[in-house]
Amino acid sequence: MGEYLSDVPVLISLVKAYVQKEYTDIPIGSIIAIVGALIYLLSPIDLIPDAIPVIGYLDDAAVLAFAYKLVRDDVLEYKEWRLGKKNIISNEG
Repeated sequence: MGEYLSDVPVLISLVKAYVQKEYTDIPIGSIIAIVGALIYLLSPIDLIPDAIPVIGYLDDAAVLAFAYKLVRDDVLEYKEWRLGKKNIISNEG
């Protein structure tokens, strides 16, 4: 679960880069899966309310894990692209 949660900022960054047309080398189905998982994760409406200790977060974790498994390769490619972009910027500066 920790791996998935630590990648939430990366998923948000990927969607932002896609919307801004900075990074479009990803299938639309992957974007839909990511956006859907993020909405479910951040939404106060769940199948199991988050107010229930431990169990309340299991559905969030399951949705995020499922979506991440679907888009894992796309996320890894985005991370490589983002790292390459940062290296280019640091070499220019």
